[in-house]
Amino acid sequence: MSQTKYKWLIFLVAILMVSNFALAFFLFSSQKKETPRKSKDDFAMAFYKEIGLSNNQIDTFKILKDEYFKEMRPIWSEIRGMKDSLYRNMGSLSKDSSAIKLIFLINQKNTNADIKTFDHFIVLRNKLDTGAYNKFDTSIAKMMNRPWGNRNRK
Repeated sequence: MSQTKYKWLIFLVAILMVSNFALAFFLFSSQKKETPRKSKDDFAMAFYKEIGLSNNQIDTFKILKDEYFKEMRPIWSEIRGMKDSLYRNMGSLSKDSSAIKLIFLINQKNTNADIKTFDHFIVLRNKLDTGAYNKFDTSIAKMMNRPWGNRNRK
């Protein structure tokens, strides 16, 4: 090969290297930095602050929240177990009376869980000053309608 062809080859290789470096730089520098997920306590404190609770009310709400979750975790676990049983045994149940019975039982457990959740929020609401009712009602409605796949999304 002649000198001119070598120069062109080196020139093209240099351009390709520069373009690769530029592409890599923009690709990796434009990636969004992942924001750390908020803990459950951070979420709860943001909720308490949004409503405007006093420190005593925050302590009361924390105690009631812990009692609520202590009561509800076994119920939610039982519902998950029944749903798991329903869907794992689809082939043998295939919409016969045992499947329908299990679906009704799951529905009944979900209804009871929803009633307990509603009662819990009524108890919390009764601990508030009357001026905070509207903020509480609005915040609870937003919380209950948020996508559950990503709990930090608003």
